[in-house]
Order: sequence, then C-alpha cells, then structure tokens
Amino acid sequence: MMKSLLFLLAIALPLHGQAPGTSIFEQSREGLRTEQGAISDQTKKLHRDKKMLSLEATVKLLEEPAMSPVKLPTPNTKKLTPTGIAEAARASNYRVGWAYLCNNCDNWHINLAGGYAITDNGVIATCSHVVNTSRKKMRDGSLIAVDSTGKVHPVTAIIADHKEIDGALLKIDAKTVPLPLSDHVSPGDSAFCFSRPLKQGDYFSQGIVNRFFWKSEDRGDDPNSLQSLGALKLNVSTRWAPGSSGSAVLDSFGNAIGHVSTISTMGNRGNRSDKDKGGRTLITLHTATPARAMKALAAAPPVSN
Repeated sequence: MMKSLLFLLAIALPLHGQAPGTSIFEQSREGLRTEQGAISDQTKKLHRDKKMLSLEATVKLLEEPAMSPVKLPTPNTKKLTPTGIAEAARASNYRVGWAYLCNNCDNWHINLAGGYAITDNGVIATCSHVVNTSRKKMRDGSLIAVDSTGKVHPVTAIIADHKEIDGALLKIDAKTVPLPLSDHVSPGDSAFCFSRPLKQGDYFSQGIVNRFFWKSEDRGDDPNSLQSLGALKLNVSTRWAPGSSGSAVLDSFGNAIGHVSTISTMGNRGNRSDKDKGGRTLITLHTATPARAMKALAAAPPVSN
C-alpha cells in the first residue's frame, strides 16, 4: 500500500525542479568545454576579421585611457523581488577578460572574470586587476566581454582604470542593459551578487551589507577625492570566490552598490588562516569596490595609476 501511495505521489508531482522559464546552467564538463569552444571560435573569427584590438593597442589604452566622462542612469527607486534582482543582474552581467595567443601554441586562451553594464550604450565596469593581469605569456591578445547569451564583444576602448579603487571602465560596441550605480546603502541592507565563482555558472546569492571601511590612512583631506575613494571599501556577506571579480553587488532595487574586488580569510594566526600550522579560519571577508568610487571614476576618469 505504501509503495502504491509513493508511486502515485511521484507521478503527480512535476518532474522539473524549477519554475517554468527558469534557466538551468550546463555545469557538466562537456557543457563547459562547449561553452569555452564557442567563445574561442568567435574570438578567432573576430581576430581574423580584424575586429579586435591588438595586444599593443590594448596595452597602450590601459596606459592612457580615453578619459571621457560617462553619463550614468538614475538609480531605481522601485523595490524588486529577489527573482527580479537576479534577472536584472543576469541581463547586465558580462564575463570580462583576456583572449590571447600564448608563446607556445596557436590556440586561443580565454581568461575571464566578471563585469556589468552601467550604461545602455556599451560601457562596462569591472575590476582593474581583471584587465591588468600579467601579459608576459601573450604574443597577441585583446580584452573581450561575453554577454549572457554567449556572444563575444571585443573591447573597443578603455575609458578609465584605477588600481587603488580596483575599478575599470571599458567600452564595447553594443546596446546594453545597465545597472544604475547607487551609493544610498547602509549596514544591514540586503546585498545580492550574480557571478561565476570557481567556474560555477549563474550563481546568485543574497546577504547583507556588513560595513564600509577605510583601508588606508594615506588618503588626503578630501573624502570624495579619487585618492580617498581608492581606500574606501565595502564588506558584504554575499558569496563569491575567484572568478567573481568585477561582478556587480546589487541592492533591493536592482542598483549596483559596488562590485566584487577581493576575498580573504582571517584566522587565529595572523591575517590569513594557515591550516598547515594549526591555524583555523575564523572569518571570511568579501570586500567590494563601492559604487561611490565608481561614480567618481565615471565622472572624471583619470589616467591609469
């Protein structure tokens, strides 16, 4: 009798485990390989058609950004459901980084982290450390941005790059769905992040704003200067890991309140846990570049420092 009831219950329940229309990420080894192959094939074609900047041109732009002010959209004021926030994050999310040829083979290597659109005409925000990765092993290459459909867009300009802020503004030739930047957030407010930690695609998490803090005392007298804003950081409890860098951190209205910068563990043996020496992790800090710094960078972007 019990087996019959279980059978009837099983056939009465839907076989899918998600709401209708919800995407399912292909996390299998073959799925990731296919995705990477598609990005590589598009990159080859863009390079062959001379639609990508050369390595030399890209490096020059990093050294001397275009320095044009960016007109930002007005922050959203209507509260969204968590599902709505996830949809907004996905629509604006880009995988940003380098596509390059190494010194040892003719295969295109793809090294991507996160990014997010901040205007509707192709301005993408990400981390400075994402675009300034080591180029010692590259004989040619360029920065690219991959949208949520898997389409590869070559980066055509670098508007700003600030290492202390850990922020960069890039340009692609495409219509984009922006996340407005908002600095109206306080500890205790909800915080969300959509990213790809450790190659785990479409990972969405919710937490809270933990605190704002000054990372360095060497910041001058003006708290709104770019020098000071390079020392201003934000901790949140949303989850991320390597691969998430540059991904937006959002508020309950679908605004970007910052982006993923670093992750660090702290233990009972100094600032970093050391299990080999008997240490243990006591806290993991998720540190973001705050929107206030990115708004200042967009308003008056400086030459890379």
